[in-house]
Amino acid sequence: MSIYRIKSYSGDNFCYVDSNTGLDIDFIDDLTEGNLMFFDDNRIPSINLKRKTKILPDILGTGSAEFFVNDKVKEILELNITEQKINFSPIRIDKYNYWLLNIIGLLDCFDNEKSGYTTFENGNIDDVHNLKFKKEKIPEISIFRIKENTVRLFITEKLKNIFEEAGVTGVKYSDNMDLTMGI
Repeated sequence: MSIYRIKSYSGDNFCYVDSNTGLDIDFIDDLTEGNLMFFDDNRIPSINLKRKTKILPDILGTGSAEFFVNDKVKEILELNITEQKINFSPIRIDKYNYWLLNIIGLLDCFDNEKSGYTTFENGNIDDVHNLKFKKEKIPEISIFRIKENTVRLFITEKLKNIFEEAGVTGVKYSDNMDLTMGI
């Protein structure tokens, strides 16, 4: 089973989300830690698009932890993700309806014996420069985060293939597992 990192991708053809989403740091921490959460009336941000004359992709992101998906991607995930919990919070991006993707829980699949990484003095993992997974702990079709690097989002090859067959736009896949670098 191959695993890929995913990142939102606008290229030259797509509009993209303003990186200042208005989501507070506590909300983003909850998102990356895999906590179940929903917007309450006081937390709904106003999100704007950049390059509005370009094509609107299926997946929008900030280049960080937040991923916003349209109805097409939401439906694909709901149909195919059966061994994980995910939830979606409705959100408006300019005049468009999207969903904030929230992956509940963090997969415990980091292979600390085979991965290359550095640690802080307290033993917590710092930089991961050669990530290896315990693949037997990963559902065959999944999208997930790991506790050793909660900001990154990973996807299995089967789900990547489903996205590609459906023509999902706005995402870039990388098999480079050096998490110290951009995608």
